[in-house]
Amino acid sequence: MVFLLAFGALAMGALLILVIARWAPHPNAHLQATQRVIGGGRPIPYDDFRALVIDLLDALKLEIVLITGSASALDIIVRSNEPLTSGRFLVHAIWEAPGDVVDQPYVIRLQDTVRADSAVKGILLTPYTILTDGLGNLEVPIELVDGMKLRGLVEKYLPIQRLEEIAKYRGFGL
Repeated sequence: MVFLLAFGALAMGALLILVIARWAPHPNAHLQATQRVIGGGRPIPYDDFRALVIDLLDALKLEIVLITGSASALDIIVRSNEPLTSGRFLVHAIWEAPGDVVDQPYVIRLQDTVRADSAVKGILLTPYTILTDGLGNLEVPIELVDGMKLRGLVEKYLPIQRLEEIAKYRGFGL
């Protein structure tokens, strides 16, 4: 009888842990909501984001080979002909992410694509926060460009008007 009672308590505890893990809010949910309100109201429109990414890649002297995309992201193959850094790069530009947070599955997807295509490097661009919790060591080189870093690149490589344009949208390190 004691074993049955102990096993029942363990089973109820495991069930409770599963229920909490399934339906509990993300630990940073309150932080993300606050950042959205403080950092500006609306996200950058898709066409403006696409033009910004293309202009930035052009300013970085990366030749665009192919652009594909979905409703929430752009996949771009670029090529560099610069000495010592030449090669093919895969750029995954995320325009829309749940809660304005780009987390582990996006990075793992890019890593798998870079490895499958034998690209030199993967670049993940987004105006939002990138969470790297639990990633460990990645098998291929990947550059993570979050909102703050993307804003810095725009400031450094594009005309000042572009920085003023993106300042009214949420993300971009604000």
